[in-house]
Amino acid sequence: MKPLAVASRLRQQGLTLPELLGAVAILSLLMAGLGGLVGSALELQSEGQTKNTLAHEARFALARMAESVQNSRRLLLPLADNPGTSWSEHIRVETVPALPPEGSSTLATALLAVTLSPRQDLDGDGWADANNDKDFLDRNNNGQRDPGEAERIDEDLDADNTLDGAPGIIGIDDDGDGSVDESSAINPARDNDEQGSDGDDPQGNGDQDGDGSIDEDMPADMNNDQKPGLAGIDDDFDGLIDEGIINHDDDEDGLAGEDNFEPVVYYLNGSQLIERWPAFSDQNGDSQVDGRDFTESVLTEGVTLLRIERVPLGGGRAQLVDITLTLTHDADNSISLQRRVRLGGGL
Repeated sequence: MKPLAVASRLRQQGLTLPELLGAVAILSLLMAGLGGLVGSALELQSEGQTKNTLAHEARFALARMAESVQNSRRLLLPLADNPGTSWSEHIRVETVPALPPEGSSTLATALLAVTLSPRQDLDGDGWADANNDKDFLDRNNNGQRDPGEAERIDEDLDADNTLDGAPGIIGIDDDGDGSVDESSAINPARDNDEQGSDGDDPQGNGDQDGDGSIDEDMPADMNNDQKPGLAGIDDDFDGLIDEGIINHDDDEDGLAGEDNFEPVVYYLNGSQLIERWPAFSDQNGDSQVDGRDFTESVLTEGVTLLRIERVPLGGGRAQLVDITLTLTHDADNSISLQRRVRLGGGL
C-alpha cells in the first residue's frame, strides 16, 4: 500500500493559490510591458508611414514642376522684378495660413507658368502639340517636312499672346498685385502682363516698357517692324522677302496670330497644389479651342509653403528657377524640398 500513497502524493503536487496569484501578477506585468512596446512600435510605424508619404508626395510634385521648366523654352511667370512697384515680381511666395503681402500688393500668391514643351505630342500625329499651325522651316522649299526641318512653334502670336480672352493668363494674378485678370488697357485681353497697356514690349529690343521683363507683352506684329516676319528676311525659305500684305503675319505663311503660347501653370488653391495643362479640345463648351480650354488636377495637398523665384541673371546666361515646396501633416510631420532648375535644360 505504501507505493500507492506515494503515487497519490505525486498526483496532488501543483501550484498553491499564493503561487498561482503571483504567477498571474507577473504575467500581467509582462503583458502590460509587451503591450506598451507593441503600441510604441505601431505608433513609430504610423509616424514613419506618414513621413514617407509626405516625402513621396513632395518629391512627386517638385519633380512635375521641375520637369515642366526643364522642357520649356519660355518662363512666363514669375515676371522679372519691376522697379516701379513696391513688391517683388520675380519672387512669388504663398503660405498656409497666409502671411501679409509685400508692399502695396493686396494678396501674396505663388505660381509658376511656362510654355508647353515643344516635344510633347500626345496624339502621336508627328507634330508637337504646341505647334498650333503645324508649320516648319521648309529649307529645300519642297512643300513637305523632311528630316532635319524643325517645327516652328510660338512664332506667330495673337495680340492676346495666350489667346484666352483675358489679361495675362486667364484666372491668374500675373503681376503679383493681388488682383486677377485686371487691366486698364483699351483692349484688356491684349494686356499680356496686366500692367495697364497692351503690346508695349515687342520682341527683340530689350525691355521697352521699363518694367524689368523682356518680350512679355508682345503685339500682334511681334517685333513691331510693320513687315511680315522679320523685315528684310526670307523667314520661310520660299525665296521671297517680306511677302504678304498682313504686317502681323510673323512667319510669312499668309495667316496671322495662329500659333500662341500654351501655358502650363502651377498655383495654390487653399493648401492644394494645382497643375493646369492646356487642352486641345473644347473643354468649356463654347465650340472653340483656345486658351480658355484647359484641364486642372490636384498634385498634392497639405501645402504650407510654395516659393517660386526667377533667378536674376545677366550676360545671356540660361534662366534658372528656384522652387521650394513644404508639405505639413501635423506639428510633428513636415517636409520641405528645394530645387534649382534651368529653363530648357531637358530639351
